[in-house]
Amino acid sequence: MEIEKDYLGQIFDGDQLFVFQEKEDDNKYTLEQEDTVAKSVQEPQEVIKPKPQEPKTPQKEVVILVNEDLGTQEKETLNKLLKAINIEEGQYDIIYEHPEQLKAIQHLKLFLSFHNQFVQSTEYAILKINKGNAIYAHDLAELNKDTSKKLMLWNLLKTIV
Repeated sequence: MEIEKDYLGQIFDGDQLFVFQEKEDDNKYTLEQEDTVAKSVQEPQEVIKPKPQEPKTPQKEVVILVNEDLGTQEKETLNKLLKAINIEEGQYDIIYEHPEQLKAIQHLKLFLSFHNQFVQSTEYAILKINKGNAIYAHDLAELNKDTSKKLMLWNLLKTIV
């Protein structure tokens, strides 16, 4: 703008000129002032993330897989089956997820699955895993309802003992 004031008169040889400025061309600058009070600087907090828990490897020789917490009837049925083959409470681990590899559990002697998702057929069978045995059966609630399945499981368990 200063250039226009200085040189307009020279360009137009003394003619009187009026320069109008529109409001749109008017640039307004605002100065933002920071508070004079110094803000306290905080160190970034370290976030400690817990390590994802790896599935716990069972430590006992007998491992029992169930799909949910057992009710009183299911616990009673399980205890009767295990007592019949001389396995007392405390001699087995109960798990809720199928281990990645059963072969990796070296000390495993018996793996009982009471989970409908892993049942292969209507006829139960003993599977050999390393030196241990595995039986995949229906869940305990279904075994309580169907005595033929419970009898089939019982006959397999007798052959293991």
